[in-house]
Amino acid sequence: MKQTPRQRLVWAALTMTVAATIWTALNDEQADEVQVAAARPQGSRNDVKGPSKSRTSAEARPAGANSLDVARLQRAPWQDSEHNLFGGGQLVAQAETAQQPIVQQAMEIPPLPFTYAGKLEDHGQFTVFLSLGEKNVSVKTGDVVGDWKIKEINPSRMILSYQPLRADVPLMIGESY
Repeated sequence: MKQTPRQRLVWAALTMTVAATIWTALNDEQADEVQVAAARPQGSRNDVKGPSKSRTSAEARPAGANSLDVARLQRAPWQDSEHNLFGGGQLVAQAETAQQPIVQQAMEIPPLPFTYAGKLEDHGQFTVFLSLGEKNVSVKTGDVVGDWKIKEINPSRMILSYQPLRADVPLMIGESY
């Protein structure tokens, strides 16, 4: 298989990337050793023996790290429960709602009791024929049948409004011609 110049370029770029990664990794290890050596005190016995293979956490710290007081950086917990959004205030709110009896049940819109039977267009006015069980009904915009009011009739759908909840429900009635 013969390599094209483009493939050679890709291989060269890959080789250079791997070489740069290896070079960076080696330099980082040498930099770590220099920092550890600088952190050791001058009269330490480790200077005579050379670098040890196992480093302790005290040896790995940069110079000047011993002067940091971590206890001063920690913040005391906030005791003001009135303004604490995530504290015990939630328990108070839950206790208040548990004391109040739930009077209202979540009302849902019942399914449409109608079945689309057909439509008639007369001079731009639509009359839609619906079946309600064994009873057939013809409705126009503004008519009320039971708890349902006909809000709008378009060639492709009609909008019915459930009066107790004042919620609109679409009913697909075909496509326009």
